[in-house]
Amino acid sequence: MRNRIILIGLVVLLGFWLGARANRPVVKDSKAEVARRALADRRARKRRKALKRKLGLG
Repeated sequence: MRNRIILIGLVVLLGFWLGARANRPVVKDSKAEVARRALADRRARKRRKALKRKLGLG
């Protein structure tokens, strides 16, 4: 009987903990911020420059 009460208590605590964690807000970046970060990325700039040279555009 005591083991069953302990088990039920653990299940309730686990459920409470998971429920508290599931309700956290997710901060998402705006599309403009994502685009700004992608354009400012050093490797992406290098790739664009190499592609430009390869295509003969500058």
